Amino acid sequence: MKLDLNLLQVFDAVYDAGGITAAAERLGLTQPAISNALKRLREHLGDPLFERVGKNFVPTPEAHRLAPIIHNALKSIEQGISLSDGFDPARSDRVFSMIMPDAIEPLFMNDLLQQSFRQSPGIRYDVHPFFGTDFNQALISKSMDLGFSTLPNSDDKLNSAYLVDDEACIAIRADHPVYGGRDEFTLEDMGKVGLVSIAAELRAQTHLEHEIRARGVERHIVGTVTRMWSVPYIVSSTDLAGAMSRRMAETFADKLNLKIFRPPLQRPVHHWYMVWHKDHDTDPAHRWLRKRVLEIFARYEPLDLDKAG
Repeated sequence: MKLDLNLLQVFDAVYDAGGITAAAERLGLTQPAISNALKRLREHLGDPLFERVGKNFVPTPEAHRLAPIIHNALKSIEQGISLSDGFDPARSDRVFSMIMPDAIEPLFMNDLLQQSFRQSPGIRYDVHPFFGTDFNQALISKSMDLGFSTLPNSDDKLNSAYLVDDEACIAIRADHPVYGGRDEFTLEDMGKVGLVSIAAELRAQTHLEHEIRARGVERHIVGTVTRMWSVPYIVSSTDLAGAMSRRMAETFADKLNLKIFRPPLQRPVHHWYMVWHKDHDTDPAHRWLRKRVLEIFARYEPLDLDKAG
């Protein structure tokens, strides 16, 4: 019986993502479609490949044996197609310029740089700060290859793609003497605790700032910083609290021993988008970069809006 190569892509996605739901999101397929593809592949190979153990989706020994073989074969095919387009990431010395707020940098740049170091060492990424730059104009003029924003494209010369959802949160060190044992952070607490915050001109752009001002809460801001990713490092070693992106806080939570609270106000969920000039749609190098970024963000689960702490 002839093997459908699409089944191998499904297997690779399920094995790498650790489950059917995440694999379906990554491939843009429905969960029943993923399940049906696995059923066909199981029948072809004569092995269950994945088994339910409690809530976990565990690969069989045969799946572990096949996984690197299938993954490397798919990569070889992908690289061959890239070569036919005139772009070989392993040999390219392309420099990609990207503009983004620092709140999104920790969500994907580590993985992107590590992948490039291993697989495309000649490629370089230059990241430029979002604040103080005309975002749309930088992309329209093509001085920037790619932009990241909480707004989709607002110009007919630009395209955009959804990446992930996010929201504001309050973070403290988990062993904080006052708030470490708390289950919630109240509006009254916002007026009592010492706060480290981003610079006023950046803070004014956030949903949380507008809500706090509307409630007339007087906060005790001990200091401000220019980069949001400085906030988790400061609160992890002080008795201060900090407002930041929840995705960022969760990225640092285990490493820095942070406790995360919902803000004591309405928390509008916002969305991150990747934005680029339409002229780049057919650029094989640019398509390759966008695919890498989408693959990284596909690993994120949707926000659990009931989760805190």
